[in-house]
Amino acid sequence: MPQGPSFWFDTRVYLAVAAALLLVIMFYNPYVGVLGTILLYALYLFGRERHVERQKALNEYLSSMSCYVEEATALALSNLPLAIAIVDNSGLIHWRNSILAAWSDNPAAPNESLLKIFPDLDLSKIWDEAGQFRLESDSRFFDVIHKPIPSCAASGSDEPAQALMILYITDITPCEVSKIACQQARPVMAYIQIDNYDDALKGLSETQRTNILAEVSKHLSEWIAELGGFLKKFSEDTYLAMIDRKALEQVVFNDKFDILDKIRAIHGGNKIPVTLSLGVAAGDDSIAALSQVAQAGLDLALGRGGDQAAVNIDGKVQFFGGKAKAVEKNTRVKARIVAHTLRDLIDQADSVIVMGHAGEDFDSLGASLGVTRMVMQRGKTVNVVVSQPGLAVDKLSELLLDYEEYRELFISPAEAGAIISGRTLLFVVDTHRPELVAAPELINRTERIVVIDHHRRAETFIPNTLLVYLEPSASSASELVAELLMYFDDKLELNRLEASALYAGVVVDTKNFAVQTGVRTFEAASYLRRAGADPMLVRHLFRMDLETIKSRAAIIENTIMPFEGVVVAVCPPEVKNAQVLAAQSADTLLNIEGVKVSFVLFTAEDGIGVSARSNGDINVQIIMEQLGGGGHQSVAGAKIKNMTVDDIIKRIIALVADYMKESDQHEVNTATRSEKTR
Repeated sequence: MPQGPSFWFDTRVYLAVAAALLLVIMFYNPYVGVLGTILLYALYLFGRERHVERQKALNEYLSSMSCYVEEATALALSNLPLAIAIVDNSGLIHWRNSILAAWSDNPAAPNESLLKIFPDLDLSKIWDEAGQFRLESDSRFFDVIHKPIPSCAASGSDEPAQALMILYITDITPCEVSKIACQQARPVMAYIQIDNYDDALKGLSETQRTNILAEVSKHLSEWIAELGGFLKKFSEDTYLAMIDRKALEQVVFNDKFDILDKIRAIHGGNKIPVTLSLGVAAGDDSIAALSQVAQAGLDLALGRGGDQAAVNIDGKVQFFGGKAKAVEKNTRVKARIVAHTLRDLIDQADSVIVMGHAGEDFDSLGASLGVTRMVMQRGKTVNVVVSQPGLAVDKLSELLLDYEEYRELFISPAEAGAIISGRTLLFVVDTHRPELVAAPELINRTERIVVIDHHRRAETFIPNTLLVYLEPSASSASELVAELLMYFDDKLELNRLEASALYAGVVVDTKNFAVQTGVRTFEAASYLRRAGADPMLVRHLFRMDLETIKSRAAIIENTIMPFEGVVVAVCPPEVKNAQVLAAQSADTLLNIEGVKVSFVLFTAEDGIGVSARSNGDINVQIIMEQLGGGGHQSVAGAKIKNMTVDDIIKRIIALVADYMKESDQHEVNTATRSEKTR
């Protein structure tokens, strides 16, 4: 290999040393010194010549290596197994390697836009930032690493330098396809239950019962077989099913759990339709964990009234179905057991606090007064927490002044926080969602909580409850409390105010006994009338001032009907008691001929509120849940943040249109039909 300049430098050092030695020799023998000088000079000339030749060979070697390295670098850069592109903020390609050129429809086209190759790429989201993301485009998957690079301006140009970005793009389609295939093959567990087994088969002969159960099993078996899964019946009314994730996607996005409609079409001799509830779980958890999630989903579906599927996919719950009304239970055995249990819990408590939902209505307050009477009957201290002054609270507070024992009944959340203790029993009535209660902070400060509610169960639920009395078939929380009062204590007697408040709660939630009203509703009303409920006092509670009547008229005047059967209105801003006014206006709008569902929007402190009402054909609970709210099948609401009124109206119209479109596709046994055949 050629040697560098350092070798010639070392040689000259050696020659200099030899020259010094020759000078010494010349002092003793001039002839030998002269001869040595001639030889030393000859060696110098020879060494210099060799150095020149070696330097020339070295330069030629370095030149050739530089050429080879440049060619190899360019070849490697152009043929790396990933695409490289330098683009500007408009997507114009300033340079690309051969791999990216091969992905283009026109590889020879200069200055092509990267967006023609990747139309789904949004450069504005990543511009001037370094990072990495996954891109899906044209059924292919890519891993993209992006880095900003400064670009110098052209020589002599006054224009500023153009900012560019370099993208390293790897095709990961095979890997992603395998990952998707693996994900779609993961197991999905489902618990399926005939939720009205006793009612649907009551009064039927053995042959009729067998035929109905056989038809249910046939429909379920065929449905699961089409999905490529298996079905196992492990009790008279309960099944276990296993399918894969791909089949679940088909059911969720295409079929919308139409098995619910097929089963609901099955009728026995007593004309009561059979309904199913499903708890479905899909995720990366173990089979044991999926089983627990599926069972919790089934409990959630049953708690919401049945006839629906609660699908938990990777921790997110979706609901399907819920068209049939909850079937009213004719037996009061549960009410009697709950009443006796409440008596024991109250006796064990040092004090009791009662609260309903924020923005209390007469149902929430009536149920609270009913529970208050239970507590006072057992000689315990009790207070009712109210979130803030309102129309219902103010009117009831005026009447409470006539009763010495009730003058200090209502307290604020702050006052409740000061008196609560570890032995305090907390009643929550007319709601079961922790975010909707009058004082959410109280829930985390006590482990002794009782929930009494008639709304269909939502995804969120108050934790650590001692007792839950949740009956979606009931008309109101006041109806449930009235039934409990019947069995709580034979010596218990309601006064005129208590009975009237409970009666008002039933009236307001049933719209004067027009909706969600069953046999037990009228029996509870009869009990309250016998106990002293005064219809004239109830009418006084519902009276409104002239300004409220004018505001309601303004809402109705500006109501729009986006399509047949649906009306939407907006409450004027800065109106008093907007929430109550919106609810009353939504009820009034249902009286319009042909209207099936009404929505009234109003301005709240932290967003836009929506009051939704239905005649029963449309489940407004499902619609409101998609807006972050909830409620009952015919009465629901939501509070929405970070959206304008116009955007909310558009969203509501789209949701109702989708709901009605799906209902038209599955007209078998609608909610109305279920109600008629109950």
